[in-house]
Amino acid sequence: MSRPSFVLFITDQQRAEHLGCYGDPTVRTPHLDSLAAEGVRFSNFHVTTPICQPNRACLMTGQQPSVNGVRQNGIPLDLDSVTFADVLRGAGYRTAYIGKAHFQNVTNIPAPERRLNGQGDRPAEGLWHSLRRQRDGDGYGWEVRQRWAEDPELELATPYYGFDHVRLCIGHGDQVEGHYTAWLRDKGINPDDVRGPENALLDARITAPQCWRTALPEDAYPTTYVAEQACAFLDEQDDETPFVLVVSFPDPHHPFTPPGRYWSMYDPDEVVLPPSAGHSVNTIPGLSSSALEPYRWGEKEPDSHWPLTLPERQLREIIALNYGSITMIDDGVGEVMSRLDTNGLTKNTVVAFTSDHGDYMGDHGTALKLGLHFQSVIRVPLIWRDPQEGGASGRVSRRLGSAIDLAPTMLQRAGLKVPIGMQGNDLFDVLRPAPPVLVEDAGTAVFQDGDANSSITTLVMGGWRLSLFEGELSGELYHLLKDPHETQNLWDDPASQFAKVELMERLARRMVSLRDKRLSATARA
Repeated sequence: MSRPSFVLFITDQQRAEHLGCYGDPTVRTPHLDSLAAEGVRFSNFHVTTPICQPNRACLMTGQQPSVNGVRQNGIPLDLDSVTFADVLRGAGYRTAYIGKAHFQNVTNIPAPERRLNGQGDRPAEGLWHSLRRQRDGDGYGWEVRQRWAEDPELELATPYYGFDHVRLCIGHGDQVEGHYTAWLRDKGINPDDVRGPENALLDARITAPQCWRTALPEDAYPTTYVAEQACAFLDEQDDETPFVLVVSFPDPHHPFTPPGRYWSMYDPDEVVLPPSAGHSVNTIPGLSSSALEPYRWGEKEPDSHWPLTLPERQLREIIALNYGSITMIDDGVGEVMSRLDTNGLTKNTVVAFTSDHGDYMGDHGTALKLGLHFQSVIRVPLIWRDPQEGGASGRVSRRLGSAIDLAPTMLQRAGLKVPIGMQGNDLFDVLRPAPPVLVEDAGTAVFQDGDANSSITTLVMGGWRLSLFEGELSGELYHLLKDPHETQNLWDDPASQFAKVELMERLARRMVSLRDKRLSATARA
C-alpha cells in the first residue's frame, strides 16, 4: 500500500472559534468548513505552549518545550532536532515548507544578559553556561528579517529542518520579508513604497492600535504569495512519490492589515463579542499582581505584543479585520485544494489545518496573546481530512490533544514508527486513552529578564483547567463545563478543593511521564 501525502495548513494566532465550522456566526470560511464536513474536527486540541516560536517547535518535534529547549521566543530549534519532515524525508517523501516557519530567531536584537549564580569570580570564557552549544552562529541566522530585507536573493541552506523546498515569509501583516521579498520586487513593487502604517490608505473609521489599511494590493499580499507558491509545488508532484507540504500563513496575527476587499468585508457593528468581553481580568478573584502585569504593559505599549485591553468599539474593529484576514486565508486554502483536485492528488492526500496558538479576540476585554491561559489562547482548531476515512465525514472528536501529538499522528498515518524521544500520541489511537494536556509557558517577564521566575504551568483535563504560577501561592482553577468563559476562579473555593488536589496530582504525574527520554544508554552499567 502506498504511503499517503500530506498537506498541512497552519495559521498564526487564530482562536478555535474563529471558523464557521467551529460555530462563529459571522466569519465566512466555506473551504475550511467543507474540509471539516469531509473529515474530523477536533474540539479539544490545544497548544503545548501559547506563543509562536516554541509551539512551532513542538509541532515539528512532537516534544514539550522542556525537552526540545525552545521555551520562549528567541531560542531557535536545535539543528540536531529530528522533525516529522526529517522522518518523512528519510522514507522517500518530497518535503516542502511555504510561509512562516519561525524555527529560528527573526531578529538579531541581543536578548537580556543572563545572570551567573552565586558569589565570586566569573568562570573562564565559554564556561558561563552549563551547556556549551547555545544554538547560535553558523546555521542559526536564516530567519532574521533584516537579513532578507537587505538581500532578498539569499539562498537558504537545505534541507532546513527536514524540508528540501522552502519559501519563507518572515514577519506579519504587510511587513513580511524572506523569499516573499524577492517575489514582491519581481512584481515591480518597491516594499518601502507600499508597506507599513506610513504608507497606509486613509480610513478614519478604524481607530484601534496596530490596524492600518495597507497599500499592498491583494495579489501582492503575503497570503496570496503563500497560496501561489504552494500551488506551484503541487504542480511539480505526481501520484507516484509521496510528499509533505506545509502551507503556513503569517496571518491573522497582528498587525491587522487585510488588503483590498478583505479590509472592509466585515462591519465592526455586526461583530458578536465573546460573552466575557465586559468581564475584565482584574475582576477575576485570586489572581496575583504578577499574573496581571502583562495587561498593564499592554496599556503602556499598545503597539507592542502584550495583551491589549481596549474599549468595545476597538475590539469590534480588530475582530472585523481579523475576520477579513481569515477569509482571505480561506480563499487561499480553496486555491490549494482546487490544485490538489486538478492535479489528481486528492485521493491519496491527507489534509490538515491548525494554528500555532490562539488570540483573546475580545475575551475579558482584551486582544492578542501572552498573560493568562484562557481557552481562547491555548485551544486551537484542528481539522483532519483523510481520504482513507470516508466514514469520518463531519465527525467531531472530543479527544484531548496538543501540539506534540501532530507529528506522531502524521508519522503513524504514513506507516512509520515514531522516533525515540517524541512525546506525543497518535490522535487516532483508539486503544490508548488521551492523557491530560500539559501547557508549559516561560511567562512574559522573560522578554525583559531572561532569568525571571515567571513561568505558568497548566493542566487541562476532564473539563477543568488548573494553572500554577512560579513563585506564587495563588493559581487558577476553572470548571470549563460550568464556566466555559473562565470568569470564576475556584482556586480558593472550599467546594472545589478536592478537585484541585486531584488535578495537582494529575499534573505531577503528567510531568513525570513527559520526562526527557531522548538519550539511550550506549552500554550496560
